[in-house]
Amino acid sequence: MKSMSFRGAALCGLSLLALTPIASAAEAALQPWTVAAADSPAQPVVVTATRIAQPVSQALADVRVIDAQQIRDAGAMSVTELLQTFAGAEIASNGGPGQLSSVFLRGANANHVVVLVDGVRVSSATAGSNAFEHLPVNQIERIEVLRGPASSLYGADAIGGVIQIFTKQGEHTEARVGAGRWDTREASAGIGRRFGDTSVSLRAGYKRTDGFSATNPAIDAPGTPAIYQQFNADRDGYRNRNLGGSVSHDWAQGHTLSARGWASEGRTQFDQGPLANDVVEQRLSGLSLESRNRVTQAWTSRVLLARGTDDYKTRGDFPSRFRTDQDQLTWQNDFTLPVGTLAAGLEWRREQVDSNTSYAQTRRIVRSAFGSYAAALGAHRLETSVRHDDNSQFGGDTTGRLGYGYQLAPAWRLSAAAGTAFKAPSFNDLYYQSEFFFGNPDLRPERSRNVEAAARYDDGTLRGGLTLFRNRIRNLIAIDPATFSTVINVNAARSRGATLDAGWRTAQWSAHAEATFQQPEDTATDHLLPRRARRFGSAGLDWTPGPWRAGVEVVGSGARFNELSNTNRLGGYVLLNLKAAYALTPELSVLARLNNLTDKGYELAHGYNTPGRNLFVALEYAPK
Repeated sequence: MKSMSFRGAALCGLSLLALTPIASAAEAALQPWTVAAADSPAQPVVVTATRIAQPVSQALADVRVIDAQQIRDAGAMSVTELLQTFAGAEIASNGGPGQLSSVFLRGANANHVVVLVDGVRVSSATAGSNAFEHLPVNQIERIEVLRGPASSLYGADAIGGVIQIFTKQGEHTEARVGAGRWDTREASAGIGRRFGDTSVSLRAGYKRTDGFSATNPAIDAPGTPAIYQQFNADRDGYRNRNLGGSVSHDWAQGHTLSARGWASEGRTQFDQGPLANDVVEQRLSGLSLESRNRVTQAWTSRVLLARGTDDYKTRGDFPSRFRTDQDQLTWQNDFTLPVGTLAAGLEWRREQVDSNTSYAQTRRIVRSAFGSYAAALGAHRLETSVRHDDNSQFGGDTTGRLGYGYQLAPAWRLSAAAGTAFKAPSFNDLYYQSEFFFGNPDLRPERSRNVEAAARYDDGTLRGGLTLFRNRIRNLIAIDPATFSTVINVNAARSRGATLDAGWRTAQWSAHAEATFQQPEDTATDHLLPRRARRFGSAGLDWTPGPWRAGVEVVGSGARFNELSNTNRLGGYVLLNLKAAYALTPELSVLARLNNLTDKGYELAHGYNTPGRNLFVALEYAPK
């Protein structure tokens, strides 16, 4: 595969400045057709950056928001593709729809990212991974992505960052049917209503695709005996069914009781040999009960009781089952102080695993206390957070973060921050037992220290920024090179780099661009960490004339390597996507999305196929 140049992405943020007068002139010529652009507010409110609600423009942390309009226009995109296009994330995938997928933030490992759905963890405690491939886009209202260490806010595993997903709530009505290449079919519907002091919401979705072969012959090394081969030329299909709902009741002014639930069930065919017919059946779900109470004008209390479940099964020649239940009780109190806002709370979380594989331990409990403070003092802004986690397996860990910002001018701000984070060993790392491999119960948590600095510009129409970061990770868990039969704390890694981003919005036009230049390396060898590039980025331009919505998106990455030895090189790539929608009536729209217009061949993982040119068309009903 030939590596495509990615030089243009280096100046993607600055290029928007040059596009501004051109697009403005075009907008003036088409002024009679002007309509509202995106449904999203100019300054969305985020809570992930500090656990305190604040406009995204005021957050000192490196945070991105994927709003409802971007998700609505996504067509058949997956959550990982959304994160790659709009949140500055790198992705990898072992094939097509429903196959194992990974997300990398700031060069950290895929298991260094905490994923929350409505504030609830849904991940595998055995593998230590997040099943992005089964998170249904039709259930999602918005996504907040916090890049950088966040253990001082959310505890273990947040070395690379936090991805928080918010499901659709409140009053809405929507329905969509769509079809695309590889016999892809989708249908989803949702409705939300308010009856006096009570709100009810219900959502459901279905997706099915025949897919394409997840693997290609390159996955098997030359001379591999047939019994150990993985390649299978058959098509690997995927099916997903999902359901979600919520009910909330305002039983007094400032006092609300809510219940939420969702479930996503995926069935994926995968390749494990030329004659095998193996299937993964995985169910993700979250249930929560929340009480939000305004005790006084300056004090709001929130109590959350929840369970997140990841239930994974394989059927075929080597059947297996791994289930994780995470029970969570969080009490957070937000105080409006004379200067600033304080959030403080306690959390209890229990991880319980059940498997046909025997584990020496199947449960651990984490007890935590945390606090977060944000304040603006004239031109100065301060953010700080601290958290202590007491884990029943390996004891206590305290992490913190301190950030400072200075408003240099009405549109310009400088900031700097430093923080620490850690990752807990998974149950597989600690206790997995097989004929050829065994866990290491003496493992220590992985730990990191991060520093960053940023300069940002935002005048309401044009925004841009430069963020510099450096993250050092020690006690990385890796295969013992002496025996290859267990894992030890052996490696150290560093990731240093810069992110340049820009955005622009008017009534008819909006644009965004972002490029990251980084060195995610193993400190012992200076090799690149697996499946992470030295440069990657994305850009997009959207136009909304009258009843039309149209846009173009570009995503790209430099070369990567499939493994730490840097043996199998994955060539760089640039993908071009087009999208358009037309409002047949104020309530009924038809939309189309053409992904990978140039039919670029590329790899996200060695030996695994990626989608070529594909078209998705949908009909959407959404009353105003």
